[in-house]
Amino acid sequence: MRLVTGFGIGVSLVTVATLLQPRFVAGSIPDGVFELILLPGKLLAVPFHDRGTASPEFLWRSRVFGSMILSVITFLVLPARKMSRNVTSV
Repeated sequence: MRLVTGFGIGVSLVTVATLLQPRFVAGSIPDGVFELILLPGKLLAVPFHDRGTASPEFLWRSRVFGSMILSVITFLVLPARKMSRNVTSV
């Protein structure tokens, strides 16, 4: 369950940032927050230059990498559920 939650949060963060960032003025605080959310994926996608950083190939790679990185971070931050043992004595 922790893995699914981490994946869902990572994908949701990248999706929301991708959809909402163009609505804000460049250099504004919300734009900067969205840029920070998308930054890990852009950094990992840089070695795979196709036709520049605005090409569709670069954008889908950066979003996939960003989702993966944020999913792993979320997975590591979420607390692991402890197994409780119900021991009954006779």
